[in-house]
Amino acid sequence: MPSSKNTKIKHYLAVWDCNGLESLHDVDYHIDRYNEWEKQQVVAILKEEPAPEKPTGIPLQMLILRAKFNSQRAYEIYEFTSTLKYEELTEAFNNNPQPIVEWIRKNGKKVYSDYVKSDRKMIV
Repeated sequence: MPSSKNTKIKHYLAVWDCNGLESLHDVDYHIDRYNEWEKQQVVAILKEEPAPEKPTGIPLQMLILRAKFNSQRAYEIYEFTSTLKYEELTEAFNNNPQPIVEWIRKNGKKVYSDYVKSDRKMIV
């Protein structure tokens, strides 16, 4: 996978099926939002103020459940790191998904997959 000018390594969670990319989550962004919420929570408790609303995270269990009950769509969920920005990754999935899917399968960590490796390659 080509690296972008920004060499910061970011963590992502990608969900795709036979129809293409379903969702891409910037894990670092969600972690940063949660950490900031925790700080605000402590300050609110100390000041005896109402607690801020907890940010929504990545609905991983819901994504896995969706994949399990729609096995005909051959869902795959992978965690991976990349130097590409979120926008660059979504563009790569939109323009030519097969190379990026193969790269993620090779370099990422499988969270869930209905993909059955055979002699023929599955086109996403």
